[in-house]
Amino acid sequence: MIDLKTLGIYSLGLVLSGSLFAADANFLKNKLEKEGYNFVKQISAPEGLEGWTGYKDEYPSTIFISKDQKHYIVGDLFNASGKNLTEEAINTHVKGAVLDEIWKSLEKSTWIQDGDSNAPKVVYVFNDPNCPYCHTFWQQARPFVDSGKVQLRHIMVGVIRPSSKGQAATILNHANPAEIFKQYNLSNGKNKLVEMKSIPNALSEKLDVNTKLMDKYGFYATPAMVWKDAKGEIQSQQGAPKDIKKLFD
Repeated sequence: MIDLKTLGIYSLGLVLSGSLFAADANFLKNKLEKEGYNFVKQISAPEGLEGWTGYKDEYPSTIFISKDQKHYIVGDLFNASGKNLTEEAINTHVKGAVLDEIWKSLEKSTWIQDGDSNAPKVVYVFNDPNCPYCHTFWQQARPFVDSGKVQLRHIMVGVIRPSSKGQAATILNHANPAEIFKQYNLSNGKNKLVEMKSIPNALSEKLDVNTKLMDKYGFYATPAMVWKDAKGEIQSQQGAPKDIKKLFD
């Protein structure tokens, strides 16, 4: 399963804020919701505080709001024996919601479909045109894709060379992106792609969003894969897998 701490989506910060004169009992909660915080479940809290689990931008956390509505704390709560109650609350109430948000963000990215749209297993792959290991992974995946068992969704990025973004744009801007991508991989990247020098703003923004998504989830190399296992939990791997059968099981 994706390690929320590894992906940098585990809040450890401390924030103090508030209003000297709260207008109502939910003043800070409403304020935080307007700022993008998603409250999931109310939890037990120390005296004088109201506790909540939730997340913002897929970063799970616990929030403790003072009952006088003058301050709030975002961070970990421990009991007297040193047990991390925040981690327990997040795993119980928030993890599933955050993982759903991660999957939705991948679905909304710009990707090339590779395989049957009705395949029972979907794997998202961050893919750079200049990545030789991406070509290797594409070749290794053929038996699973061709059998209809797996659908790969290649999220195109431009991170390896200065020409990568322009080459990724060439693929996405083609009349048939899936076909040019297929032919490029069949040649193992030897049929060089023409780098698009003047990328339309809309296409450039889509590629930038893909790259930011890759950075957000802590991936620094391609290919990087994200998928759901048999239990429905999200798994991830960076680099071409040694045992591709394990990934597609």
